[in-house]
Parts: sequence; structure tokens; C-alpha cells
Amino acid sequence: CLCDLTPDFCDIDCCCDTADCNVANLSTLFTKCPQKPLSGVCVEKWLMFRANVDPALVTVTDSHFCINNEVTSVDDAPQSPPDLTGLPTLGASYHFSAPGPMSSAYSRNFYRVDDVLQTYFSDASVWGLLRQPAPAAGGTFCTNQNPAKFLRSVSSSCTRTITRQSCTTDPNLNAYSYFYDMSLVKIPVVELRPVSVLFQISVTPQSGWPEPSEQNGSCLNVVKKVEFIIGYTGRGELTYANLSVLLADVDLVSSRTRRPVLLIRIHSVFQLAADAPSSERLSAAVGLRIGSPVRTLSDGKMSPLTTLGLSQSGECSSDPSRRSPILFTFNTFTGCTVRLLPGDCSALRSQIYTILEGPKTAEVLAMSSGSQPAWTRVITQKCPSSAEETCASGCILPKALSIRVLWARQGPLDLPQNYILGAKYLFQCQRFQCPVSSPLILTTEVIFADTTRYPEPPRGEPQPKWKFPFGFFSRGMTELDGHFIVSGSGKVTWSLILSTVMLLTGLEFF
Repeated sequence: CLCDLTPDFCDIDCCCDTADCNVANLSTLFTKCPQKPLSGVCVEKWLMFRANVDPALVTVTDSHFCINNEVTSVDDAPQSPPDLTGLPTLGASYHFSAPGPMSSAYSRNFYRVDDVLQTYFSDASVWGLLRQPAPAAGGTFCTNQNPAKFLRSVSSSCTRTITRQSCTTDPNLNAYSYFYDMSLVKIPVVELRPVSVLFQISVTPQSGWPEPSEQNGSCLNVVKKVEFIIGYTGRGELTYANLSVLLADVDLVSSRTRRPVLLIRIHSVFQLAADAPSSERLSAAVGLRIGSPVRTLSDGKMSPLTTLGLSQSGECSSDPSRRSPILFTFNTFTGCTVRLLPGDCSALRSQIYTILEGPKTAEVLAMSSGSQPAWTRVITQKCPSSAEETCASGCILPKALSIRVLWARQGPLDLPQNYILGAKYLFQCQRFQCPVSSPLILTTEVIFADTTRYPEPPRGEPQPKWKFPFGFFSRGMTELDGHFIVSGSGKVTWSLILSTVMLLTGLEFF
């Protein structure tokens, strides 16, 4: 069965996968089954545009293109075979074979059509496949065994049941689980070693989404629609992956006879991206991408820097899984309320610091991307403490955290790279009488400040009177003994030289 790509799973529209589907006649379930069995090796018709083989061995249907190993029937053979002198025989220089079983244990410099997309989780150094929800055979409920395949732009929908318990515990309902720490692998590689950052394509969320929560008999902020936009080049390499998620609220008490069911829609769209210019600086660029998670070190391992997660109930949580990652250049402001447990001033401060900072205090931030980035120290200004302070005299406690990150564009004007220069944790403090009976409001803000400094013209930002390409002076012109020397790999035209002379001398040429 050539279309049986997923072991022990009923492949959608695979009409011969009767063993896994447990149905003798799959035409009763699938609408694309052919009326008669196809022999030979087949692929979808849209994948084929030319085959240098004997036409007598070719069978074309509405949806498939098949090549037989030999003409099986005399009646099917042409009465006067065409002259095929000079053409290669089947199996000589042209090899047409069925796809092997679904696996990622292959290594090539490109993806082929229908290759499964590999994923890599850098925090855990775990390999995987990009699996997307799809309806199970003979039903509508979602299964997570459907792998995304290269160049297969598909849309499907399935249903999930939601209960009070699964509302906050089922990761499939949480938008965060569709992209956290996950990267696509640029080209297929063998799963024997950690993936270099040069082969990792981060999944970039197009927005920030709150986590699901149960409130007043409703499950809020559950995933209703997921859309992956995956870019690729003509060489078969992945270039980017964007994720969009649509959330919905589900009433858990309106239907008393059965559990609430939510219809989820899934879209995978492949877009042809323009090939990057062949430049050594471009391949060596390790600057941060807009929207990529800011990373820190935790127990010797890189992990995303996080901040307070959004909560519909408004209560603070010290659970690390409920925190939201800080995305590069995305300014955020979050807040929550907390009822402090009884304790002395030191215990109260520790409780609040854990909520604001997380379980670990960030000491360094990655200045750039890559498996071995440069690191910058985080300056932390905490609240003052004294051994003499008591609950009776009042405790100085943090009530707000401001995370300020400085970054700048570095490198040539035509290829700037984004780098983090430094960061500061600044706590705002206030004296409280304890025990603190009323809920305490905690807030966290994240501010990214662009500190890029451009040199003065003509080596700075473009001016209206400039008549040469942007970034020309940053690479291609130097001064030696009063003479300007033009260098570079590209050709310099006379119009470019004259325009440069006009800029430097103020002369006009006609």
C-alpha cells in the first residue's frame, strides 16, 4: 500500500490502508478512492510534469500519475508502439520508486515533497516531527498523529471535548504549547546529535496569547484555530515559520447531557520565499530576530526569559509553566493580585520575588542567537532589607518589577544585526504593615530601548540628496592619499561614480 505512510495509524484518504483503518471497503469513508485499483508506482498528479519513460507504461487518472513495471495486458498495449530509440529504459537513468515509510532518519541538503518536517526542542535536546491535529478515521475527534509534510498546504478540522479538569491541564487547548521551545529543522538531518542553530528555524508567534482558565462555569482562552505559515526556498530549505492562533470561550454548563465539544480548525500553508543573497556576512549573521524569545542561563542550560503570565482570575501564580516568554522588542505590561502567606519580612519578600522573577534569578542574557551566543550580565536592583525590621515596624516589600533591555543594530548598513547590549531588573518597593490582609497588586513591565547610533553623513543614514545605493560608503569606498578607491565584488558604473563626485564636490553634470 503505497500511501500507507504512518505505521499503526489510518492515513486519511489512503484507500488501501485497510489494516490500520479496520474497514474492508474504505470508499465508504473516503471520497477520493479510485473506482479500480491502480498498479505500479503512483504519485499525486499535481506533483508530475514530465516522465521520460515508455508511454505504454503510464496510467493517468483524475488524481494520480502511475508507472507500471511492465504492460500487464495485451489489450492495454498500443497496436503500434512509438519509436523510443535513444530514450533511457525504465530503471536505467530514471528511477521512479514509491516513498518509504514515514521516518526522519535520512539526511539530505533539501526537503522533498511529502517529506515529514523535523522539529527540535533545544532545551531538552529532543527530536520530533511537526504533528498537527487531524480527525481520526471514521470520526471527528482530534488525533495528534498527523505529521506535516513538505509542500502539503492542507486545511482540516476536528473536535475536542472539554471538561473542568482538561480546561487547564490539556496542552492541546493552550496556544503556548504549539510553539514553546520548538524549532523546525532547516534541512533533514540525522537524529544523532544536537542541531546546530544554523539549522534551526524558530516558530514565531504572531501575538501573545493568555493561557486557558476556568471561571464561572466557562473555559476561557482555548485554542479554536491554528495556522502555520511556513516559508521555503526553491532549493527545498525552510526559511521561516509563523504561527497564528484564534482563541474562544466554551460554556461548560450549558449542555448537561453531554460534555462540551469544540470544533478546531488547522491550516498549514507553505509559501515560496525569495532566496537569500549569497553573502558571507548573511550566512554568518547571528543577530536576534524580532519576536524571538530572549534567552538566559538556568542550571547551565539556555532557557527563555519569562515574565508574569496573564490570568483571567487575576491571581498570581508561582507555577513556572504559567509564565509567558519575553519576546525580543515586544514591550509588555502584566499584573496580578496575591494574598501573602503569614510569615516574617524575609519570607514575604522571598514569596514576592519568586512570583515576579520566577524560580531562578536571571544573571545573564544572550546578546545574540546561536548555540554559543555572547552573554551580557543582568544588573539587579532589589529592595533594601535590614535585620532589624519586623512586622510591627513594617516590611519593605517589592510591588513592581521593571525589566529594561538595551539593544542596538550592529554591522554594515546593508545588513544590520540586532544585539542585546545589557539589561537591568529594577524593583519598586514600598513599606507594608504585616500581616497584609488585603490582596497585594504586583506588576511587571518589559521595556526594550533601541540605542543604535548611526555615524554622521555620508556614512550614516541616507539623505535625500544622495544618488548612490544605500550603504555604498559603508563597504565600497575608502580614501588613500587624497584619492577615493572604489572596491567590492560588484561592478561600478560611470553614473554611480559621477553621482559620487557630485556629492563630494557639489558640481553638476549634464
